[in-house]
Amino acid sequence: MKIPKYIEFHNETNYLLCRFLKAAEPAEGCAILIGQKKTSTTDKKNFWKVTHIWNCRNVWGQPESQLIDQKIKIFSNQKNIQLSKNTRFEIDAKDQIASQKWSREHGLEVLCCAHSHPSGENKPSEIDLLLHQSPGLMVISNKYGDLKAWWITNKLTFHNVKIEIFSLT
Repeated sequence: MKIPKYIEFHNETNYLLCRFLKAAEPAEGCAILIGQKKTSTTDKKNFWKVTHIWNCRNVWGQPESQLIDQKIKIFSNQKNIQLSKNTRFEIDAKDQIASQKWSREHGLEVLCCAHSHPSGENKPSEIDLLLHQSPGLMVISNKYGDLKAWWITNKLTFHNVKIEIFSLT
């Protein structure tokens, strides 16, 4: 998978994403970003163009959760803790399937997922890294609604990806 040099949010999708994620508080909100993977004509750099946001249901700890054991061993302190929707998210499988189907029907693709850290910073947590399908992109909002994008190389390595905003005007 080619690493994007930056991601572009078009038509106020960044604003919509922040509203969806904020509405889930105090729980972590989650969404799927849909658009296209592109190459710039000027500098030949890869970038991802986000054109649609698919709001998703956080099913962490719910009966429809696909995770059998929701006790996660944390790297730093090596103790088991029970996590809640306020500190973890799991996108509903029905939302994942629906967003993939809709994307295909509209000639687009699912680019990545986004989630919020309502009481923390917009940086991948150890649990985010542990459960993320690598390599790939992750977008995180903090308690103020500020977005940051991260390329997750593996369970220990990640770096910031620039975000650019494009509006209709």
